[in-house]
Amino acid sequence: MPEAGIPDPAHLVLYVSALTVVEGGTASFSVALSRYPGAPLTVTVARTDGDADLTVREGASLTFEPATWATPQQVVLAAAKDADNEDGTATFTLSAPGLEPGTVLATEADQDPLAPVFTTVPVTQAVVAIPYRLLVHARGRPAPTYVLRTAPPGMSLDALGNLSWTPSQLGEVDVAVVASNGQQPDAELSFRLVVGRDQPPVARITAPLQGARLSGPRADFSCECIDDVGCARVVFRVNGSILATQEGPGPVYSVSDWDLTGLAPGGHVLQAFVTDSAGHTVEPEAVLVYVDAPGPDAGAEVDGGHTGFGDEGDDIIDPWSCGCGSSAMAPAVWMGLGVLGLRARRRRA
Repeated sequence: MPEAGIPDPAHLVLYVSALTVVEGGTASFSVALSRYPGAPLTVTVARTDGDADLTVREGASLTFEPATWATPQQVVLAAAKDADNEDGTATFTLSAPGLEPGTVLATEADQDPLAPVFTTVPVTQAVVAIPYRLLVHARGRPAPTYVLRTAPPGMSLDALGNLSWTPSQLGEVDVAVVASNGQQPDAELSFRLVVGRDQPPVARITAPLQGARLSGPRADFSCECIDDVGCARVVFRVNGSILATQEGPGPVYSVSDWDLTGLAPGGHVLQAFVTDSAGHTVEPEAVLVYVDAPGPDAGAEVDGGHTGFGDEGDDIIDPWSCGCGSSAMAPAVWMGLGVLGLRARRRRA
């Protein structure tokens, strides 16, 4: 930043950062200076990268003088005709002594006729009684039109390529969409659509991770969901109590400002209950975390004492080491495990 009373140094003023040049035609952009640099200045314009069919037709050298420095000057770019049917691009750099260079990206708009080619990757699974939607698109010049050549009853396709259908029964159907624009050959998109029953979502808690030690006033509690139609809601629980409920399609749900200040030091059980748009609810594997105090390592004995016959459990074992956590134990169960361990310690003492 310049010091107080010292004006900003001069710099190039570009009125566009990108433009399109029709093949066989021209396009222009304007250049000016932010202030007079104190002496006449010449700005040069040259292609520094890209398609050689794009060139500077006019304005390769621009001179700014005391009376003209604020007046925009024109640079004219041209795109030569070619036979590659590709929209080439090129970078043009504007430079002048003592000034930061500027760049403009030019794109050639090819005008040669081009037979249609589909760019759509179709979704090949549908769910009975749930609307199926697919936007089909084919590249071509002129822009192609679409027709359904093969389709089940009730499927429709509009002029913009929006394919829609609500399947009424399980099974498989064949679909074929044809794109044409007067250039041969026409393009065809053919696929087999499998209609199945709605499946429950698949979900998992992504943060915090199993056994994480949490400190500070806040943390992130997140869950992700994948479903064949769409996820709709998640309920976050901490020690069996609802922390938050979030609505929406997902796939990521998050309580990014989870308040830890009301939790006692020690272990806490995190659960998430995810529901899809059809009403199926699943509970991913619960997560055990520790707040403001280190917890036992998974599967490790806490007191390390000898265990003999009749001790009735001298040691406390982390229940997650046996896979018990996958059943999402209620908080009362966790408390019971702690009481048993405490009793064992007292007996041995």
